[in-house]
Amino acid sequence: MKKRLLIGVIITECQINFQIEILKGIISQAFRTNCDIAILAPLHNFYVNNPHKQAEKEIFKLINSHRFDGFLYGRNTFYDESIKTMIDNLLIKSEKPVMLLDSAEHKLFESTAIDDYSAFEQITDHLINVHGFSRIYCLTGPKNYFVSEERLRGFIASMKNHGLNSGKESCFYGDFWKSAAEELAAKIIKGDIKRPEAVVCGNDISAITLTDALVKGGIRVPEDIAVTGYDASEESKTNIPRIASYRRPNFQMGAEAFRRIYRMITGKISHKVRDERGNFIPAQSCGCNDPPVQAISRSDKMLRAYEDDILHRDMLFDITNTSAPEEFADRLDNYTYYLYKMRHMSICLTKKYIECRGGKFTDKLTFKTGDEMKVILSKEGIHRRFDNIGFFSSEDILPDYNDPRPYPLAYFITPLHFNDNFFGYSAISYGKVPMSFSELYIHWINYINVALEQVRIKSILDRTVTNASHAMLYDNSTGLLNRTGVKKTFSNRIEEFRQKSSSVEFIRIQLSGLNDAHYQGDDDKCSKITAAFAEYIRECIKEDEICGIWSVYSFAVITSHRNRSDEIFRHLSERVKKSQFGEDVNCNINFTIGTDSQPLSNEPSPGACLHKAALNRIYSYTVSETMENPQYEKLCLLRGRIMKNPELPWNVNDIASELYLSKSYLQKMYKLYFGKSIIVDMIDFRLAKAKELLLTSDMTVTDISRECGYSSYNYFVRQFKSVEGVSPTEYKERKND
Repeated sequence: MKKRLLIGVIITECQINFQIEILKGIISQAFRTNCDIAILAPLHNFYVNNPHKQAEKEIFKLINSHRFDGFLYGRNTFYDESIKTMIDNLLIKSEKPVMLLDSAEHKLFESTAIDDYSAFEQITDHLINVHGFSRIYCLTGPKNYFVSEERLRGFIASMKNHGLNSGKESCFYGDFWKSAAEELAAKIIKGDIKRPEAVVCGNDISAITLTDALVKGGIRVPEDIAVTGYDASEESKTNIPRIASYRRPNFQMGAEAFRRIYRMITGKISHKVRDERGNFIPAQSCGCNDPPVQAISRSDKMLRAYEDDILHRDMLFDITNTSAPEEFADRLDNYTYYLYKMRHMSICLTKKYIECRGGKFTDKLTFKTGDEMKVILSKEGIHRRFDNIGFFSSEDILPDYNDPRPYPLAYFITPLHFNDNFFGYSAISYGKVPMSFSELYIHWINYINVALEQVRIKSILDRTVTNASHAMLYDNSTGLLNRTGVKKTFSNRIEEFRQKSSSVEFIRIQLSGLNDAHYQGDDDKCSKITAAFAEYIRECIKEDEICGIWSVYSFAVITSHRNRSDEIFRHLSERVKKSQFGEDVNCNINFTIGTDSQPLSNEPSPGACLHKAALNRIYSYTVSETMENPQYEKLCLLRGRIMKNPELPWNVNDIASELYLSKSYLQKMYKLYFGKSIIVDMIDFRLAKAKELLLTSDMTVTDISRECGYSSYNYFVRQFKSVEGVSPTEYKERKND
């Protein structure tokens, strides 16, 4: 069978409505032309700079694959210029034909664009001809942005055709988001600019924001000012008032872009799929009657039900409770039903990930075109496929593209990764249906990313324990029992527990804060915090209790005493709050405590019980909840400054003025949070510094008093003696003895 062309599509945020329509057009036309499609589809855009988001760009290295015959490039869907430059360079290096989607002319690539000019001309014509408006404003997108300028040109053309003013005072550049719409509304409400009769907005989100802001400011829509949007999004249909909008011909643009790239590659003209033209949809916001409300489709109902289900079920806990890729695949197989209308699906992992069990936590998992991959889970509808093909080259993208078949395929290729470790990619196809994934798929993939990281960590831990179990009942970094040590100790002491109680409580303490973005990529900091937490837990553990580190960032306590989880939570809460003042490691992060109580009639399994304890969380310490008062952080920083520099002339009046607080309120809140007044805290810090200098330096007592901020030697001696019970000289001599 003749090899099909494989066209790569480079785009992001494929779940957004107008991009879904573009992709439908591309896929429909590709199927009509008997071509395969591979959509390189990261889940996020690249305007947030953190290791996890940035690692998604690794998927674009597949552009180097020899399998591609050409590319469709949604350059305008990417917001960050650095990612555009990276993709541009990869496409240039590939030496394959490239067609830009919805873009202006480019010096390197061909482009296909929608006629936004005519669309905005039609919208403005409607406001003038149907409603009789003459003073109309236009809020478009960023200046010098192709689609922004095209939409503005259409507005200006309509105004000029009707002999109306369309000067600078009527044209406003924005951001295709909320800020510019809110600013324009504020100017209208305050009277900074003359009130228009109508505003033509560059997209629906701007129109919705502008409408809401005007209504809040006492201006009625459409009675006082009419507003129109663009894109005919779902949000525009559910807004009150419903937004008059324009249904952009995105489908047709996608189809036409594919026809043009196909002609560039083959020199042939492909038959067109159905023609879908754009049209204006009048609604209440422009003064027209709303169109009939359409019933919610069965597809939307199913997706909503699945989204609710995935957020409340145990998928994440289930697939993370594994320690090998094979076991992970078996668990994940039970949750592929969330992929609504999925026809083909594959989870492909790199050989580096598969073999990471023999490595270290610090090993970085990288990716490049040509790396060996393995399909660990493959589904065709509800049926699992066991192809046993072993490893394949990422040059081939997917084994399915090489298989002889009578029909073309369109796969969405999505990266799998955690922080800057690249695991592989997921591939999903909807068979003959030209569609894209929804928000539900993003949740599903994010769960997989977290689970694969946990599998990696557990596999390394399990290998370490297995290789040295005789000498590794204890964790090196914390000094506590490790998982094997906890299990073995409990088994050895089961009879001792039975003599004291008929049941035993399994307590699991999870350092959820270490998974937050603030700590990602900083293994040393995470290790220090984990070790500090281990010390806090050790402080409140009774002699007859078992305590250990169960997994990375997770501790286990097994006890026959009642209400121990309450006591442990109170102790840890106080310790982590205090850790930000004067201790080497700030442990003020989120953590949770869960429990599971089991009878001792049979020997309970620590693994199963602690897994249940993780699900049965009864306490959650959340940093944000300790900071409900907006002054809390300021006071924390203030106390840290006093602690580091107690010798400075701290004055309550000056501090209150600096923090823009009243003196009485400052003193009240400071004592509420830290249990002491500012002055008492300062004295304690000064005396603590004095004691350290008395024991570690050769300075005279007079010099130490000055170093600690005392202008009077006698006052220093009196204050020191009132707190310590001895003079500074006696204190130094007693310690030296």
